[in-house]
Amino acid sequence: MKPWTFATCASAGAFDSWQWLSSEARMGTFAQVREAPRDRRKDREFLERSLRSLRSSTLSTPSSMTSATSVTSGCPSSASRPSSWTRWTPLAAPLLLVSLPKCRRAKLKVSTRRIPCAAEEESKESMSMDFLQKLIQKQRSATELGICTREWHPEIFDDVPQGYRDALESGIDLVDVLANSSALQLLADATKSQPRFCVRVAPKPTLGLGYVLNKNLVMHLTVLSPLQQTMKRLNVGYIETLTIHSDVQGRMHFPFWVYDAVVEAYQKGLCSRIGISHPNADVKAVMQAKQELEKRGATLSCVFVNLSLLEREALQLVKDCRAEGLQVFATNVLGPDELASGRYTAANPTGGEISVPRFTLSQLMPLRPLHQALEDVVKGLRIRAEKPEINTTQVALQWVVSKGASPMCDVTTEANAKAVTGCTGEDGNWKLTPDEEAMLDAAADEVAKSRRRW
Repeated sequence: MKPWTFATCASAGAFDSWQWLSSEARMGTFAQVREAPRDRRKDREFLERSLRSLRSSTLSTPSSMTSATSVTSGCPSSASRPSSWTRWTPLAAPLLLVSLPKCRRAKLKVSTRRIPCAAEEESKESMSMDFLQKLIQKQRSATELGICTREWHPEIFDDVPQGYRDALESGIDLVDVLANSSALQLLADATKSQPRFCVRVAPKPTLGLGYVLNKNLVMHLTVLSPLQQTMKRLNVGYIETLTIHSDVQGRMHFPFWVYDAVVEAYQKGLCSRIGISHPNADVKAVMQAKQELEKRGATLSCVFVNLSLLEREALQLVKDCRAEGLQVFATNVLGPDELASGRYTAANPTGGEISVPRFTLSQLMPLRPLHQALEDVVKGLRIRAEKPEINTTQVALQWVVSKGASPMCDVTTEANAKAVTGCTGEDGNWKLTPDEEAMLDAAADEVAKSRRRW
């Protein structure tokens, strides 16, 4: 009997109990193994033969295993086995491993590794799917506050508003900025801290030349050049979110070179997330944009919508995007001219300021049901949460959060800055109850009907 034959028997014997050898054969084989020269080619052949024998013995049934192993190893079957033979048990495998050379010993250990069954593979796959599902659920429930800088103009402000610094100090560091806007001049020298910038790039129109000119040139002129100029003015080499933005009325559509340019910026490491912003976006257009990005090796992470107590047309889009695992950012969260904040009412048209009223009674009277509901919710929250500083602006922001969107609020006024900072930290550890949310929804429905009549 050759050494590799006995090793095959030992490997098969470690998994089944149909191998029999005599004590004389075992002693003779050990002697041959000790005297065998160290030949790497023979070691490789020895391992290959052992693996073939092991696979045939583990994948066959017990009856076929007996016959196959007997032919391979040269050992007689159970029918022709003499009485002087002793049973080969799995305990003999470690003894043989000690007698083999080191190179053969390591290879034999590899060959005797247990093959995972299909049930174990299915369980591992189900565990990974559960973990992925938990990550998706966590992303769907992720909401945060951000700062909107669209209304910042150097003609009005010599420096960034004080509310911006207060928001950064309170932990609100997500800043939404439009590419090449006037706010870049104020943000560049605002503070030493580095916020997380979300840059919205509106692709420049090509007047039909995008299909004729070189694609790389079009990509640079429409998307990459405005992005790089904005990053240079902000003095940053990386932004968190690159958003494809458009204010054009009509259906949402972006040409193919826009997606190519955005994916190129993503692959170069200029941004870590990609978003979509369009006033008339619907779930079909968002899914189409998501597919276009996935074809190019990227994915859509977030969507920007207009959402407030006075503009609720995007509620269904918010639900659909959350179901797809997309984060939703809400802009204009206090409504047109901040009329959804509850600060300007028919009884207080100046908002508590000593100035000329910004709105007339004809503009404020249709909003009375909503303003009254905001006041009622504030009274209940001050008692329930034991926070006398809660105001109607904070309730309007929390209503947006209850719908699953992350509000992006302007902090140019002191009242808005206090409301935003009051929704974070220990002061913001409160939420609207379903009854309070339903009360605000009912009031918003009544206002919508009355505004149609007006």
